[in-house]
Amino acid sequence: MAKFLLLVIFFLGLVLRFLYFPQNTYFGFDQARDAYASMEIIQGHFKIVGPPTAGQVFHHGVLYYYIFAPIYLIWGGDPIAVSSFLRILNVVCIFPVFLITFLMFGEIVAILASFLFAISYEQTQFSLFLNHPSLAIVSVLIFYLGLSFWIFKKRNWGLILALFGLGLSIQFEFVEIQLIPIFILFFLYFAKNTPKLNLSNILIGFVAFILPVSSFIVSEAVHNFYILRQIPDLILGNSGRSNFTTSSITKFLFFINRHFHDNLIAADYLIVTVVELVFVIILIKIIFLKNYKKQIVFLILWFFGGLLVYFFTDNDAYFYNTGTSIALLIFAGFILSKLYLKNKWITFMILFLVLLSNISLIAKNNPLGPNEKINPQKGLLLEDEERIIDFIYQKANGKNFAVNALTMPYNINTTWSYLFEWYGKKKYGYVPVWGGDAAGGYPGNLMVEKARSALPNLRFLIIEPMEGIPSYLADKFLNEEEIYSKTLQKKKIGTMQVWVQESR
Repeated sequence: MAKFLLLVIFFLGLVLRFLYFPQNTYFGFDQARDAYASMEIIQGHFKIVGPPTAGQVFHHGVLYYYIFAPIYLIWGGDPIAVSSFLRILNVVCIFPVFLITFLMFGEIVAILASFLFAISYEQTQFSLFLNHPSLAIVSVLIFYLGLSFWIFKKRNWGLILALFGLGLSIQFEFVEIQLIPIFILFFLYFAKNTPKLNLSNILIGFVAFILPVSSFIVSEAVHNFYILRQIPDLILGNSGRSNFTTSSITKFLFFINRHFHDNLIAADYLIVTVVELVFVIILIKIIFLKNYKKQIVFLILWFFGGLLVYFFTDNDAYFYNTGTSIALLIFAGFILSKLYLKNKWITFMILFLVLLSNISLIAKNNPLGPNEKINPQKGLLLEDEERIIDFIYQKANGKNFAVNALTMPYNINTTWSYLFEWYGKKKYGYVPVWGGDAAGGYPGNLMVEKARSALPNLRFLIIEPMEGIPSYLADKFLNEEEIYSKTLQKKKIGTMQVWVQESR
């Protein structure tokens, strides 16, 4: 029966992740940059450094380029193929969620936790995110699966698996370095009740951790330990004072509230807060029960450990807490299992309300792809971008033309270069000249011509969603376009605009 239910849950999760597909495939600068990198690997230009983190000092791992590369190769550079892969990969995570929960609480709780994971709005958002943090869901689960086997089944190989998951998590999302102190806390608390480690366990565990982070070591060696040399300035700054900021308690509570809202109850702040208080009361009661003390400590370390990064930043990015909410879902499954023994109908009613809550968020937000806390330019969708390119080529009617775009990041043509090279050239046989500024050092092969007098008479301007573009830059950009080109037509496609222009 459990296998059948798990299979049903899997297909439910699959349906929810593929709702609005492929129309809600998001493709912006990060996705185009990664596509170029993956295609370069296919051509034999191997890479050892991933993209920079938000702070521009550290870099994410490079492994995901190599994972994406064969998918781009087989499907001819189509981002939809990679998006499909990530959606399927996310729903497959139902099985490690089931196994972790089964090791802790047994079959009924495992089924409930798997169901909550399958319907989670937050998880559907990660499945839509065509980028490396989506892979970190898998690695974080490997980390906690290993710890589960080590703690609850007394298997030392579980600790080795956890170390591999730890290294892999850092590889996929650098901020998951926060798992290192969490791993230390797990070790200090649980080691006394687990089998002793021998030298072989320690050596294999060390190798299991080093292997997935080896690209960082190689990169640092090749680049003369550039990042290591930046760490003192990063911590202390030029003035000798710390560069780190701390989050307020109010903002930290906001992140907890967001987990409840995006996984269990999509209601206003007061109602969500009441639900949180109920969870805290139940948690306090359970933690004193000897039968479940280890499990509850495990989930507390998992949940609050995943929020650790928010103590040191004011950034409210969605993907800093990859996999954190799974601990909440497991605990919710545990509470519901106890309620089920007392009243089945109330339990089913609550599950139905949680399902409706998540579906309402999915229906509201997922048609436009990842939310603005993942990608600030909401609705930069591949289908609309293809419609823009089709519109441009149809207007050009075989003539040479120039294209420019108001982009985020500003004056970087990577996204549209990839789209014209992959989609435009394949369908129409030629590509335009880029008629405007294009910052150097970024991927893209369109010929750039800054001299307006040298451009073809027929020109097109693409305007991306304005989120993230300073208004003064946008105004300056559009004013210059009006000076040098006469606008014949403006057309809105999705959240973007395309202007048909000719030289003045």
